Amino acid sequence: MTPIHRPERHCPPDPRGTHIDVLSLRPAELVMITIARHYFGSFAAPDQQGWLGGVSAALRFYGHDIGPHAAVAVLSAVQAMRRSRISAFRFNSADCAHCAAHLSENERQFLNTCRAMATNRREAAKGHAMILCEGNDTQPFLEAMAVMAQVCQISRVTPQSGPDAPAKLRRRPQVNLVDVPPQTRL
Repeated sequence: MTPIHRPERHCPPDPRGTHIDVLSLRPAELVMITIARHYFGSFAAPDQQGWLGGVSAALRFYGHDIGPHAAVAVLSAVQAMRRSRISAFRFNSADCAHCAAHLSENERQFLNTCRAMATNRREAAKGHAMILCEGNDTQPFLEAMAVMAQVCQISRVTPQSGPDAPAKLRRRPQVNLVDVPPQTRL
């Protein structure tokens, strides 16, 4: 995993990938990519414990009923891809607003695989997965992506992923596992 990370204030204008606005991502897809980016960051820099941000994002968007399942489903898909892939995976940091507004080519393949699995286009999913997994075994990755697409509700617009999702996100209690007070002794 190789992050495309630039400090928020000093992000140079060099290419970070495709701007998210061009891709017409649904809120559930954007949250899924955000969760995945936190996990990618966790593998790239384990000492920063990015997985906590992934779990927090899942809980904020999906709530406490589905959030834990979504967090684990995304982690399972990321891990299945990591087992098949040999070279570095390029991703943008979820913690930088400027960088997070873009999808790297690797992230687009990840999203395209998920979208294809969500809409039952197995041949398209296999093609994207084959590229992403660099010709290695894609079956575990495709299975994990099918579960992730279902749990994260990628194929349908739900009340939580509809046009009013940002307002719903603001009304949810903020769950932030990253900034746990030191007295909790976790």
